[in-house]
Amino acid sequence: MQEKLTIARPYAAAAYAYADEHGEVEQWSAMLGALASAVSDPLLARCIGHPKVSDADLLGLLEEVLGERLNDTRRNFLVTLIEAERLEVAPQVAEVFERRRAKAAGVVHVDVTSAFALNGAERDRIEQAVKSRLGSQCEIAASVDPELIGGAVIKIGDSVIDLSLRGRLAALEQQLG
Repeated sequence: MQEKLTIARPYAAAAYAYADEHGEVEQWSAMLGALASAVSDPLLARCIGHPKVSDADLLGLLEEVLGERLNDTRRNFLVTLIEAERLEVAPQVAEVFERRRAKAAGVVHVDVTSAFALNGAERDRIEQAVKSRLGSQCEIAASVDPELIGGAVIKIGDSVIDLSLRGRLAALEQQLG
């Protein structure tokens, strides 16, 4: 997953820079979101990189799916992804693009993985803590991983705060052994 994000970053940066410069952030966001959904579809995913599906056929199929979301520039971006054999990272391109968009709007993206689903009060406490430390609004993406046993792992940009029971047990094991 991290490798795909690394590959996606320059594509997302270029797309965001162009979109921002030309006042098309909303349109690019819609196109990249639709492209990410299309590429994630199992039927379409089988066509990507298939030796019997030409780049032109794949482009034609995606043009039909994306429809009015494409203009000449966004079509050229799509062609670039296809020719570079990077279409499979479209979901990560969309993710990085949205993070840049949120950052420009003064919103920090926070990934919270917890042993159990977060309730409203826990979300609010995390939001308030981020707001007080970073001075900006936050957007929380929550997921559940029962293997954490208890607690949570919070990722803000490149920073990771491991407050999980699994993380604490691992630290204790290192100290003892």
